[in-house]
Amino acid sequence: MNGVKSNILSSFFKDINDCKIIPFGSGLIHRTFFLQHAEGDFILQNVNHHVFKKPKDLMENIQLVSNHLKQKNYPKSVLSIKKTLDGNILLQTSENEYWRIFDFISDTQDFSKPESEKQVYQTGKSFGEFLTYLKDLPIEKIKPSIPDFHNTRMRLENFEIAIQKNEFDRVKISTQEIEQIRTWHFLMEDYEALNCPIRIVHADPKISNLLFDKNERVKAVIDWDTIMPGSILHDYGDLVRTMACEEDEESIDFEKVKISPSYLNILEKGFLESTESWLTKIEKDNLLLGAKVIIYEQAIRFLTDFLEGDKYYNTVYTEQNFNRAKNQIQLLDSTLKLS
Repeated sequence: MNGVKSNILSSFFKDINDCKIIPFGSGLIHRTFFLQHAEGDFILQNVNHHVFKKPKDLMENIQLVSNHLKQKNYPKSVLSIKKTLDGNILLQTSENEYWRIFDFISDTQDFSKPESEKQVYQTGKSFGEFLTYLKDLPIEKIKPSIPDFHNTRMRLENFEIAIQKNEFDRVKISTQEIEQIRTWHFLMEDYEALNCPIRIVHADPKISNLLFDKNERVKAVIDWDTIMPGSILHDYGDLVRTMACEEDEESIDFEKVKISPSYLNILEKGFLESTESWLTKIEKDNLLLGAKVIIYEQAIRFLTDFLEGDKYYNTVYTEQNFNRAKNQIQLLDSTLKLS
C-alpha cells in the first residue's frame, strides 16, 4: 500500500481491507498520503522526527490548538486528529517511526504562490485571524516544536562557524554575499532592542499553508507543526517574504526580486484588519522591521547551508542554496529601500 505497512493502518482502523492510499502533496518534511476508508477520507503522515525531535510534544500542541479553536468558535475548518484504537494521538512503531492521521478537509484548492491581490489580502487576513483566536491560549501550554527556530543570533553564529570551517571550499565564491550579510548585522540588534511580546505564532505563514474553497475564500489554515511561542513580527515578516514579492525564493532572475509596494500594502491591510485591536504599539510600529529580520535570517540560513554542503534544504543542482541566498539578499536590499 504505497510503502505503508498494514500494522500502521490496523493501529487506527479495525477493518483495513478497503483502504486506498496514494502519495499526497508536495511537502518536503513529512511523507504524506491521502487515505480513503469506509469511515471517510483522511490525511496519513509519517512524521519526520529528525526535524521535529519531539513528535509527542508536536501532537499535544496541535491537539491543544484544535480544542481551543473549537471552543472559541473559530470560523474556519480546524485540524482534527484521528486517534489510534488505543486512544493515542500519535503512533510510535517498533521501528521508531511516528505516524498520525487527520480528517481530510474536502472541496479545497491550494496555491504555491500568490496569483492575485485578492489572494494576498486573504492570506494576510486569514493568518491575522488565526493569531487573533490563539492570543488568549495560555502560552505556557505550548511547547517549542523547533527550539531557537527564529534565533537570528544563533543563526549568525552558525554562519560564522561554517565560514571558519569552509569544509566544502565554498567561501571564496561567496565572499560578496558573506560581507553583505555581515553589513546587515544591525538588523538583528534593532530587533533585539525592541523586546517584543512573546505570543503563540504559526511560524510558517505562507499561502501554501492555506486551503481555499472554489471561490478563493480561505477555508482552513494548515500545517500547525511549527506553532510555538514566538514574535508576531516574525510571522508578519514571513508573510511579507513569501507574499509581497512576485518572484519566489527559487528565482534566479535577481533583478525582478523585489518587494511589490501594492502587494505589501494589501497584505498589511488584511493582516491588521484582524490584529490591530490587540497588537501593542511596538508590534504595529515595527512590522516592516519584522520583514527585514526574517528575510535576513533566511538569507543567512540558505548561505550557511550552502557553505555546509547542503545538509538541510533539498537541492537539485549544486549552487541552488547559493542562489536562494542571493535571491533573499536582493529581496532584503529592496525592502531596506522602503524606509
